[in-house]
Amino acid sequence: MRAIWSGHISFGLVSIPVQLHSAIESSEHVSFRLLHKKDMAPIIYKKFCSKEEKEVPSDEIVKGYKVGKNRYATIEKEELDEVREGLGEGTGSIEVLQFVDFGSLNPLSFEKPYYVAPTKGGEKAYAVLRDALAETKRVGIARLYLRTRPVLGALMPGKRAIALEVIRPFEELRDPADLSIPAPTKSSAEVKMARLLIDQLSEEEWDPTAHPNEYKKALEKLLASKRTFAVEGEAAKPEEGKVVDLMEALRRSVGQAKARPKRAGGRKAGAA
Repeated sequence: MRAIWSGHISFGLVSIPVQLHSAIESSEHVSFRLLHKKDMAPIIYKKFCSKEEKEVPSDEIVKGYKVGKNRYATIEKEELDEVREGLGEGTGSIEVLQFVDFGSLNPLSFEKPYYVAPTKGGEKAYAVLRDALAETKRVGIARLYLRTRPVLGALMPGKRAIALEVIRPFEELRDPADLSIPAPTKSSAEVKMARLLIDQLSEEEWDPTAHPNEYKKALEKLLASKRTFAVEGEAAKPEEGKVVDLMEALRRSVGQAKARPKRAGGRKAGAA
């Protein structure tokens, strides 16, 4: 796996050289390309001005932020660069701020997982940190910079590797207070029976391989029975100002971004 970030885990006086690797295998995601049913030509998307009803070249497009009904403020690339420069790129470290019980984290705040791997000279300290986290059932809340933006992450021990889960900003999580949810009740006969059933269905460990992706398997079986055909213009480079099928564009962007850390950010989210 190609590393997308290199630096150090730092806590106290300890510094462990490490790299981050994406923990997600994008090739396992099932996706489709949009085709024109009439001639099976690929569907492409254009950057189109809704007022002038014409295609717009990239150099005439700016970013806009909605500030009210039908009101926007434009942001230039140079202004965004200044903001990033003001934040700086940090010290190239995953700075552990505190250690907390895993149960105190809200899983809804987890945004994207990475594997943390030691580099030369950091193997022993890495193993010590991993094993200590596992024994204490703690996770490390850390700050790091990805794409020059400070984000929070949770360092979590696994059987072999330490994982880093980027934590999304708590402001992005909706408050469940508006939902119609019953208040906690005292233990009842029904709750006791439910606990008994939970105990009977409980296992020592979660085995993800026991629950494979049935949807993907069914689709692969269906696609294996289909007749294939060549699509003209599949390898053609899109013209300036055009973007190919959205899913294909995203896939290509992910491939180009593997060498660049993903934007993320946030503070610890409150429990739902």
